[in-house]
Amino acid sequence: MILLILRRDARRALRVADGDTLDHYGIAILEPAGLSVAGWSHNPENPREDRLVVAGEIHSAGRLTAVITALDAVEPFDLPHVRTEDRGFVASEMTAFLRSWLLTLACPVLDRPTTLALSGAAGDRAVWSKAAAAAGVTDSQAIPVPRRRTHAITVVAGQVVGPAPEPAAARALSLAHAAQVTAARLTLTDDAHEPALCGAAPWWRAPNRAALQALLDHARELS
Repeated sequence: MILLILRRDARRALRVADGDTLDHYGIAILEPAGLSVAGWSHNPENPREDRLVVAGEIHSAGRLTAVITALDAVEPFDLPHVRTEDRGFVASEMTAFLRSWLLTLACPVLDRPTTLALSGAAGDRAVWSKAAAAAGVTDSQAIPVPRRRTHAITVVAGQVVGPAPEPAAARALSLAHAAQVTAARLTLTDDAHEPALCGAAPWWRAPNRAALQALLDHARELS
């Protein structure tokens, strides 16, 4: 079973319908509010005994073959079922729980959490600066580029999703490889010779069903 963790607005943008388990992929959907359901169990010292609840059913964490996380943190607005005055605290506790749980899972997690984000390093400017230095790409993330054309390129599992010009596409691939990030949306300047990196974000910040499809294909290959 592949688990896709995302909030409701991303579900709508990705056209993942309520109750959609994407059976041909063996995928289950988890929204933050689903963490409030009784049956969850997590022991960082013995993760083999962990339990999760999806679609009202309790499963062993050992059933998971991969996890795709499409949120950086649980936010108070993700928890309309919680009393308003308690939402901030509950959201932070759920974020901490997910970080610990995702880091101890035995299956592939695309990408694993960092201290800053549950969905990994795709939005971490420092990570991309280091990757740019390693890949020999000019890092212009902190430099405004007014009146210059740019290309937004989505990279998933070593491939570019959607049309992208060269050499920007090749630079995007080399950056993702150097950053060890599975999926990201990179913005590069429109330069025929030396595109510069202008910015980076997790793939799901600009919801793309094709990117999700590529991630699911990659997750199946790993499982």
